[in-house]
Amino acid sequence: MKKILLGLLLFPLLAMAQQTITGHFAPENSFQFGILYRIAPDNVYYVTDANIDAEGTFELNIKDDITPGMYRIVYNLPQDQHFFDFIYSGKEPVEFTFDAEKVITFNVSEENNLWAEYHKNSAEFASQLTALLDAENIKEKKVEGLLKKQNDWHTAILARSKGMLVYDFINAVKPHFESNFTTYEAYKLSAKKNYFDNFDFTKPLIQNSGLPLEQSILYIFNNADTENLIPSRNANIDEVAHKIKIAEGKYQKLLLSNLWDFLTANELVDEANHLATKHLIPVAQQLGDTALATRLRTYKNISIGSKAPNFSWPEYEGDKTYIKYLHDLEPSERFVIAFWSSLCSHCLKEIPKLHAKIETMSPGAVKVVAIGLEDFEAEWTPVASRFPLFINVLGLKKWDNEIGNSYDVTETPTYFILDADKNIIEKPQTLEEVIKALAIEK
Repeated sequence: MKKILLGLLLFPLLAMAQQTITGHFAPENSFQFGILYRIAPDNVYYVTDANIDAEGTFELNIKDDITPGMYRIVYNLPQDQHFFDFIYSGKEPVEFTFDAEKVITFNVSEENNLWAEYHKNSAEFASQLTALLDAENIKEKKVEGLLKKQNDWHTAILARSKGMLVYDFINAVKPHFESNFTTYEAYKLSAKKNYFDNFDFTKPLIQNSGLPLEQSILYIFNNADTENLIPSRNANIDEVAHKIKIAEGKYQKLLLSNLWDFLTANELVDEANHLATKHLIPVAQQLGDTALATRLRTYKNISIGSKAPNFSWPEYEGDKTYIKYLHDLEPSERFVIAFWSSLCSHCLKEIPKLHAKIETMSPGAVKVVAIGLEDFEAEWTPVASRFPLFINVLGLKKWDNEIGNSYDVTETPTYFILDADKNIIEKPQTLEEVIKALAIEK
């Protein structure tokens, strides 16, 4: 799973003097800039920026009237991979070191040091607890003692953070305490049941952070049944969706969308489609976001294992016109749907090679439906005539073509491999992958 960099931000009070954010980047990293963004539930908003000098130092002067919220420093491109979030209270300057291994150390900032201490100690307790619970003979008293020690520590660090922004974060992720440990299974059920007890999805400070998404992901995957992964993850997704119903619809849509993005980025197709169908699409429809609902449905329709979206095209015999449908094509071992364009130089290299390979195969073993996404028929016709073994379909309006949109085509060539029942079994990125999927010998 991709790691999520948790972060927090800046909540300046209306002080008389400006506060500063100072960074020291390892010179060998050769970063050139630092950009500060405020993070809100709906977007990230630019605040200010500064150059990083040859020694790796930069400084941001923060205005007194800056909007409280979550903030992020981006230090390289692409922005979604080179950033970190942090707490800024406005009551103290923030100074950090970002070393060659991309480890962040806060030299000045009590808020961030407390948060870092919380994460470090939490990881240590989790490691010790795992060792005790994975032992051949679980020692109940030792587990109970460790849980009490963890609970006492959490109470103490919570007291130290009283009056600070980090208090709400530490309180929200309070570890589960079982005062009378009996069995591992009972403990797991209890921990799962009470997982979100302290988590307030309606609190602006919590919403303006990475914490809701991180905690939702941990809940879904850490509480999954290893012998029944997908159904148990989907059940956990249902629980998360139920928990966030106390928040307003716009925030529900944002958090569920971010969770869907995480699932799709990690190619967890079944889980992503479950989330979309049961929870996110209804929320999007309720809020009138038809674009999001359409995007989610399209992803589901062209997922591996789904029946390929049906479409039609005209075929001519003399003065008669027949409408053909993908789903009505005579059976074949494999089908290839290839989106291309007569004005695409890359297509003009690959499509003829695909046709040449089909010529080497047994007649009818593989049927290729080649859809030309075009602005004008005159450009497509002479090129398509070179591929008589293909089922050639003209897709006018190019990027606004209905067939292309139903397959979410954003570039050419784009390929889909279907089985005999016209279910999508592969989505190759290159012609070489198409050839391999069809077991065609080069």
